[in-house]
Amino acid sequence: YTLRGLLEESQRTGRRPSKLQKVRTLGEALEPRIRDLARRLWDLPVIDLYGAMEVGFIALQCPESDGLHVMSEGVLLEILDDAGEPCAPGAVGRVVVTALHNYASPLIRYALGDYARVGEPCGCGRGLPVIDSILGRQRNLMVLPSGGRRFVSEHLAGFAAAPYRQFRITQTALAEIEVTLVVPRSWSGDDEAALAAHLD
Repeated sequence: YTLRGLLEESQRTGRRPSKLQKVRTLGEALEPRIRDLARRLWDLPVIDLYGAMEVGFIALQCPESDGLHVMSEGVLLEILDDAGEPCAPGAVGRVVVTALHNYASPLIRYALGDYARVGEPCGCGRGLPVIDSILGRQRNLMVLPSGGRRFVSEHLAGFAAAPYRQFRITQTALAEIEVTLVVPRSWSGDDEAALAAHLD
């Protein structure tokens, strides 16, 4: 969220950090639009890191692509579907890790509460398992009336009809969501109608 705020301010003012050489991200799922904005506004490489307090670094971005290489020397990572089976490349599942370096208090098949998409083998030749993207935490999932699930951030993905700076989406019932926005200007009825149509 801090990076997004800095980028939006940079976009608004036209100013950029002159001595910054690269952008490293960790602690939150990196949205593709934030990565693209950093590259476009600041012309800098964006390096994503994935880890957890319980096990340390789990995966690091490949220098040659946006995929994340699993640090298999230190963790055994599984991305599992709802039946507990390993996901195929392109599929999304729960992240489960086993720490290979903690002998005093071992964590075996520990569910982090994160969801990730399995990546195809990387063209760099390293041979390590690949995470295509981290999608978010279980608490960010919404249950659809159909029984399917969708991440909160996906509901506003691609919505550009009216400007907003921050958002919060709360599911109040199976078929109802509440959207709270921080906007740079007052919204018109047309803006609100466009958002409602986008979320429908």
